[in-house]
Amino acid sequence: MIDGLPYAFFFPLVVHALAGLTTTVLGVVAFSVRKGPTRHHRWGERYLWAYTVVFLTATILSVQRWAADAYLFGLAVLGYSFALGGYSARRCRQAPWLRRALGEYWVIAHLSGMIASYVVLLTAFYVDNAHLIPGLNRLPTLVFWVAPTLIALPFLVRSIRRFLPKAAAPSTLAPLPPPATAGAHREGAERPNQETNIPSDA
Repeated sequence: MIDGLPYAFFFPLVVHALAGLTTTVLGVVAFSVRKGPTRHHRWGERYLWAYTVVFLTATILSVQRWAADAYLFGLAVLGYSFALGGYSARRCRQAPWLRRALGEYWVIAHLSGMIASYVVLLTAFYVDNAHLIPGLNRLPTLVFWVAPTLIALPFLVRSIRRFLPKAAAPSTLAPLPPPATAGAHREGAERPNQETNIPSDA
């Protein structure tokens, strides 16, 4: 045992703390770099891998103290589901099933999922550890359940407005064919009659 904690709990706890810190930093980097298929995508992949470690270690820790930490397992499942969903929306955006479901709005699912996963990550940290932080331990627990979401909402709204697919401009639409004139209708109507009057021996 180390500091009264069994090895089966202590070592996953250390890995979980390091993975949580890494995920927090990677989330900021992925959100800050220029959006595109290179740097942003690579940082997003690293964020998801780090989040995977957070999820796995949170599961190990919660199972050992289920009575007290079952809610942390629920948050881990929720946050990791958001991360997987947001990442998959970008990764599989060309897949037929996703194009039928979301079309060009896959970017909204991507942004919402990734930002929501980050919010859940911070919520779980503060709900579980705020009582150990001077100053924060004087605030009611409800603050830490709500504050990360309220802080993240402006960023989510700003991102959606920035990357929301634009409707097709009128100039890009194919022009409609001009309406047929009355003379063209008459000519088309008379042509069959002229053909039927051609002598059969011609």
